[in-house]
Amino acid sequence: MQNYQPWYHGNITRSKAEDLLSKAARDGSFLIRDSESIQGAYALCVLYQNCVYTYRILPNEDKKLSVQASEGVPIRFFTMLPELVEAYYSPNMGLVTHLQYSVQREEEVDDEPESNNLPPQLPPRNFTANDVKDNDSKSFEQACKSLSDTYLMRLQHMDLSIITEEHQIAIQEYFRTSICLDAEQVQNGNPNLPGLKKLLFSICKTLNSEVSHILPALEIFHKTLDQQLSPGIGQFPKQISADSGQSVSFRLEQLTKLLYSIEDKAKNSVFESVGYDGGHRKSLIPLVTFEVKQESLGISTKMFLKVDVESGKLYFKKSKDGPEDKYFVHNKILQLVKSQKMHAKLVIVVETEKEKILRKEFVFDDTKKREGFCQLLQQMKNKHSEKPEPDMITVFVGTWNMGNAGPPHNISSWFQCKGQGKTRDDTADHIPHDFYVIGTQEDPLGEREWADTVKGVLRNITNISFKQVAIHTLWNIRIVVLAKPEHENRISHVFSDSVKTGIANTL
Repeated sequence: MQNYQPWYHGNITRSKAEDLLSKAARDGSFLIRDSESIQGAYALCVLYQNCVYTYRILPNEDKKLSVQASEGVPIRFFTMLPELVEAYYSPNMGLVTHLQYSVQREEEVDDEPESNNLPPQLPPRNFTANDVKDNDSKSFEQACKSLSDTYLMRLQHMDLSIITEEHQIAIQEYFRTSICLDAEQVQNGNPNLPGLKKLLFSICKTLNSEVSHILPALEIFHKTLDQQLSPGIGQFPKQISADSGQSVSFRLEQLTKLLYSIEDKAKNSVFESVGYDGGHRKSLIPLVTFEVKQESLGISTKMFLKVDVESGKLYFKKSKDGPEDKYFVHNKILQLVKSQKMHAKLVIVVETEKEKILRKEFVFDDTKKREGFCQLLQQMKNKHSEKPEPDMITVFVGTWNMGNAGPPHNISSWFQCKGQGKTRDDTADHIPHDFYVIGTQEDPLGEREWADTVKGVLRNITNISFKQVAIHTLWNIRIVVLAKPEHENRISHVFSDSVKTGIANTL
């Protein structure tokens, strides 16, 4: 009977195994699942260079297990799976790469029977009842001894000088005796591993004491930040830290969650107080002046158009440094008409104070200058409009093959780039887009780490805390969609999916 192991995933499908390994995204990651075609056999799945390699683990007549590896490699037999896995941590064993990182099982569904957590039994042989009992007992004792010897041997190669003598003795004692007692408990149906719990409590007793001091202070701070609590509430639910019976790992998990929650609540409170969720603490889009030509009665005259997005005004000036007395506010700018024959020409339709409609025709230096002017004017109208829906939205789409390397310290220029063709001019670089769709390939970062990086860069550039609409990862390929907070209530029914293509429909 095999002991519970984190790398053993039971009767999951091949596709599920490949998904788990793709999320691990490290060469040498591995797991073991039941064979889908041979009863009593297993499949060892190893990730190497974004490909999953599967090796059969077959039992012989004596219940010994062996791996079908490369030709020419001597076959080795093992009594139990842990012994086999331990051996294949060594290189040059016939696998594409040696085992390095075990992929943990996902959370089990609560209502599944506990027996589903255990590996399947090997096919029974024609023994009498007494023979089976004696053989099982001998096999179990041999397996326990092998397990104990394996870990004690591995411990000998560790640098134990970095830990206290008390902890050295406790760990050695666990591998020498307690691990076999835990194995016996598991065999009898108790998966709680009391010996391991005792060891962890011994090692973490100082940490446990520190957590007991830290958690109450953090909980009080957290409750103070919680905006859902009404002022004057004096009675709080029982604190997590007051329950000394909880395991250290559980309390550390609570501590971690609490710290994340405190950080989020504190940021939200500060951001909301200064209008950080779309409002502006300062003028983010500077005043921009365009030099244009205006033709009147066949005479070309130089003019200057000054756009003030923050105040919502468009100035018409005869000289760059001249007076700013002639201007039109955003709601008096009725229409922009782009000439199709002359790509640098633009007609601006405005309304005067006496409700007179004027058409003013200007020629810009080039098409990009005209596009930049139109973008700024549209941004100004959107910013000051009282309409419930925007007249126009813009989307930034970017893609980056990261080459399995982390991003440099500053990637702000990427989010301000102009692309090619009829796109924004330099003058519109400071305009935040409504949506950012970022695709990456060979991305070594985790989903949360990368999403936080992108949101942090956008926050520094735009002063806006963008909301995450969706993020989806397949192997090292990822796409993340972010939106301005003002559009959050317009988004619903978000779905994401991926299709594996390429070699054997896996890449």
